[in-house]
Formats: sequence, C-alpha cells, structure tokens
Amino acid sequence: MKIVTIIGTRPQYIKLKPFYDYCKNNNVNNIFVDTLQHYSSNVSSVFINEFNLEIDHNLKICNKTEKDFISDGIRKIYNCFEEEKPDVVLVLGDTNTTLCSSLVANKMGILSGHIEAGIRCNNRQRPEEINRIVIDDLTDIHFISREKDNSNVRNPVYVGDLEYILLNQLNILNVCYDDFLLMTIHRQENLSKERIKNIFKFCKEIKEFIIFPIHHRTKKIVEDNNISIPKNISVQNPKSYKEMISLLNSCGGIITDSGGIIKISPFFGKKCIIPLKETEWDDVVIEGYATLGLNYQFLREKYIERKKDFYLNENCCEIIIKSLKDMV
Repeated sequence: MKIVTIIGTRPQYIKLKPFYDYCKNNNVNNIFVDTLQHYSSNVSSVFINEFNLEIDHNLKICNKTEKDFISDGIRKIYNCFEEEKPDVVLVLGDTNTTLCSSLVANKMGILSGHIEAGIRCNNRQRPEEINRIVIDDLTDIHFISREKDNSNVRNPVYVGDLEYILLNQLNILNVCYDDFLLMTIHRQENLSKERIKNIFKFCKEIKEFIIFPIHHRTKKIVEDNNISIPKNISVQNPKSYKEMISLLNSCGGIITDSGGIIKISPFFGKKCIIPLKETEWDDVVIEGYATLGLNYQFLREKYIERKKDFYLNENCCEIIIKSLKDMV
C-alpha cells in the first residue's frame, strides 16, 4: 500500500509528527507532501526542522489570495498525485490544503482518509466549517477524534487526537501556574478593528500580564488601524512548538480562539477563555476547562485537574494504518 499524506499549515505539522514517526519506524510506504500553505521562516522551516521531518514534495502553491491557493493547489496537487500514483491519500484537519487534496483525490478516483473528521461548530459563516463538511463528503474513511463525531460522517473510525500522542511522548511531568496569561488571536471572526479593540480593552481591564505571540494577520489589522496595545500585553513573534508548549506549561491561564490550543488545554490543566460565540471543541467547555466569551471571572479560580488523556488513544497510528489497508 502506498500512501500520500498532504499537509501545509502549522497545526498539520503538529498532527503529522507522531504519524510520521510511526510510518518511518514501521516501514510504511508513505509519501509526505507539503503545500507550504503557511510558508514563512517562522512557521514552515522552524516546524520541519524542529520535528525532524523529511518532506518528499514541496509544492510551493501560490497563496497570495484564497482564490490563488485553491486554483494553483488543485493543479499542483493533481500533478503530484499523478506522479506518485498512491493507493490512498490521507488528509488532516480543515484547511484549504485539505479541501484541495480531498477534491483532487475524489476526482482522480483515489481512495482517501480524513484525520480529525466529523468536527463541527455548526456555524457556516466560518470558512473552516464549510471545508469540514465538504471534505467529509469527499473522503472515504473518517478518522474521528471523539466518539460523538461519528454521527457527522458515514464511515467513522475512532482514533483520538494525534497531538495527544505527541504531548504524551514529550513526557511533561509537571506543570506550573506562573503569574501571566498566554493569548493567541487569529480567527476570522476576531480580525476586525472593533473586535481586536474590544479584546484589548478586556485585557487592559483585567490587568494581568499577557504574553501575546501575534499572528501575521492579526498584526496587520493592529498596524493598519493603529490600534493601541495595552501596557500589560507583551506582543511577541510567533513561537516554535517547543516554545509554545513551554508557555502553555507555565502560564496561569489562556485567552485564545485557536482550536488547536483549546483542545490541548486539559492536557496542561489550564483554564481557557475563548473570545468566540461557539467552538468545535465544545466538550472542553462542558468539562470546565474553557468558557465562551470574555469572562475573566472564569479564570479567577485557575486550578483544574490535569487530564493528559482527554483526547488520547494510544493506538491511534496503528488504527489509521490498519483501516487504510483494510479499505485498499
């Protein structure tokens, strides 16, 4: 069986790492393709080097606009699949890389699997939500992170979350609760002058020191609109994975709209403020690790039980490979 696994964004590099290692250690014929959707020296290069990944194809898809990426992506991904002739294509998450790859595989008659399938926030105004729905419809087998997601797809296989495999491999024994908050903001709903000003106003009022690794899209909104940054916010450059893990391990709490950070907050036993109206990782909210909206009172009692196995399935990679073999 020959697999082509295709990635291109920061969350996908993270998800890929444990699966990449499993394939290398078990002689699985897996070709790794990077669209470079989030290419920059502090995203793609840093993560590839940090995770010691060997990429077989760098497609360098044009990403000036979403239209450019999707049109150029379909063409270059088609050519890659035509060259490699895989038995199955494996896609991850809900990005435009995932959308293009699943569409091309379907059109070429290549079987495909979707990791992190079935996730829904039930808000079709989010581009990620539309991608999820279309990707799940196009792919043939659906690897779900939670049992409850099986109702959203036709061919579910429960595997848990790949990042929890990686986090447990890092053997992080102790966490601490230092006197600062960690904040990340990048969702489309928050990328307006009014919304960012509202979040900054909230940060100023709570007065706690906040470390804010700023996303390039968020930075552009702040700079273009000359938005004043409160003195208790330390704006910093994007972090490597290990740097982010260190901050998550030591912060007193989290403010984020990142699904990737929300879903791993239970691993660190950290409470999380989500400046959104809904989240796809609603069970993190249900279990008391996160709250929707700008509710500082939620963080006042910061300590909560750490759950290293919140989305963990230790046989995740083995189940994915076996399921793909059975399908092929």
